[in-house]
Amino acid sequence: MVLLHYTSPSVIGGVEQVMGVHATALREAGAEVTVIAGRGRAAPRGVRLARVPEVSSTHPAVLRDLRSLARGSVTAEHAALVHRLTRALRPHVARADRVVVHNVLTMHKSLALVEALQTLAAEHPGRVVAWTHDIAWLDPRYEVERHAGEPWDLIARALPGVRYVAVSEERASQLAALSKMDRARVTVVPNGIDLAERLGLSAAGAALADRLGLADADPLLLLPARLTRRKRVEAAIDAALALRRRGRAAMLVVTGSPGPHNVANSAYAAELAARAARVEGVRLLHALAIRPTDRVMADLYALADAVVLPSEAEGFGIPVLEAGAHGVPVICSDIPALRAIGCDDATYVPPDADGEAIADAIEQRLATDPVARLRRRAREHSWPRILRERVLPVILPGRGSWEGTRDPRRRAEAKK
Repeated sequence: MVLLHYTSPSVIGGVEQVMGVHATALREAGAEVTVIAGRGRAAPRGVRLARVPEVSSTHPAVLRDLRSLARGSVTAEHAALVHRLTRALRPHVARADRVVVHNVLTMHKSLALVEALQTLAAEHPGRVVAWTHDIAWLDPRYEVERHAGEPWDLIARALPGVRYVAVSEERASQLAALSKMDRARVTVVPNGIDLAERLGLSAAGAALADRLGLADADPLLLLPARLTRRKRVEAAIDAALALRRRGRAAMLVVTGSPGPHNVANSAYAAELAARAARVEGVRLLHALAIRPTDRVMADLYALADAVVLPSEAEGFGIPVLEAGAHGVPVICSDIPALRAIGCDDATYVPPDADGEAIADAIEQRLATDPVARLRRRAREHSWPRILRERVLPVILPGRGSWEGTRDPRRRAEAKK
C-alpha cells in the first residue's frame, strides 16, 4: 500500500495529518504501508518512508518548472523532470496494491508529477486513487497560473485508470462538474477528528470508551446514579431498548453501584443486570466490575449526548448541575428537586414515565437542540468510525465495494 503526497506526515499540515491517520489505520489493519514524499523526516511508527526528493513541491527543479509553466512555457526541463519522476515512482507503483495520491492530481504545484502519475495510472488501471482535498482549477488565486492545453488541463479532467475520492460532497460535485465525470464515480470519504483528544479525555476514559464502543452510540445516554429502586434505572434501560427498536444505535451507561445502606439494593442490581443483558447497548458499570473515578466520570459526561434521570424521588439533583457544567442536555422526571435545578432548561417526563415516553422525550430534545446535533455529527466523524466505515473499505482490496461507500444510507440498507 502506497500513500503519496509532496510531504510526509511529519510536516505540519491538514493533508499530511489525514495521510498519517490513514497510514496508521492501514498498518493496524495488516497492510504493509509505504509513504512516498519529497520532504519530511519520518512516517508513522511501522510505516516505511520512501523519499523521492523531486516529489516535493518545493524542490528547486519543481519550482523552476512551476515558474515556467505559470508563464505558459513548457520546457525541455519539464519533460526531463516528468521522465525522472516516472522512473523513480514506477517500481513503487508496480509493487503496490493501491496507490493513494493525496491532493496532487487536482493541484498545479507539480504538473510534472501529475504527468508521471498519469502514465503510471495508465500502466496499472484502477490502482491509483486520487484523494481530493482541494481543486486548484476552481481557486481564483491560481487563475493567472493556468493556461489552456497540457499539462495544465490534466488537473481539470478525469485521468484514465484513476479512481477519485473527495473529502466532501461539495468537492465531489465540483470535481465531477469540472472534469465532466459522472458524479457517481466520485466517492465521498470525509475527514475525521480525534474525539478523545478534542474532548480532553484521560487515558483511562479513552480506554473505557474504546472498550465499551461508546463512539458508535447514537445517542449515548448517561445515567449517573446509585442502583436503588427510586432511581428507576429499569425505565432508562427500557428507553434505550425503545430507541434501538426505532433504528437508533442507542447506548446507555449506568455508572453507579448498589446503595450501601439497604440490603434490597443488591437484589435490585441483580434484576437490572439480567434486564440489561437482554438489551444491546446497555452498559451497567457495576455489572462489568468497573468503578469509575471522578476523572472518568468527567470523561463520560464529555462523551454523552444526554443525561437521563427517571427517578421517582430525589432530595437534590447533583447530576443536573454536572450535566450543565458539561453542556449536556438533561431528560429527567418532573419532580420538585430536579425542576428546582433544571428550571425550564431540562426536558421533563412524568415520574412514572415508561421507556417509550422517555425515548420520545430524548428524541425530541436531541432533534431540536442544535448543540446536541453538532455533538452527534462530531461523534459520527470520529476517526475510528470514519476509518472503519469509509476509509478502509475504499483503500483495502476486499474490504467492501468501491461505490457502496459513497452514500451512508446505501451502506445501512446493505446491512439489513
